Amino acid sequence: MDIGAWCGHCGESFRLAEMVDGGFDGRCPRCGFEFAFGYLPVASAAVHDVLTAAAALESAAQRLHDVAPRLHIDARKLNTDLTAALGES
Repeated sequence: MDIGAWCGHCGESFRLAEMVDGGFDGRCPRCGFEFAFGYLPVASAAVHDVLTAAAALESAAQRLHDVAPRLHIDARKLNTDLTAALGES
């Protein structure tokens, strides 16, 4: 799953995976703004957890579709819940 992100400082967008490619330094890959003032290990773990969770969700959804194609997940509700969980609501 390709997760998009954007910097609240410069406004530029990037793939969240760019933050961990080559090592996580807690900075915007575009402008270098430090996102995690003093919390680099926590932020690094959280970014990795989000990427892992997204991959697990994608895999689980595909498996569910393969074995129960007539079971439909309410994508709008899922998106709303994810938006709230990300603090974007």
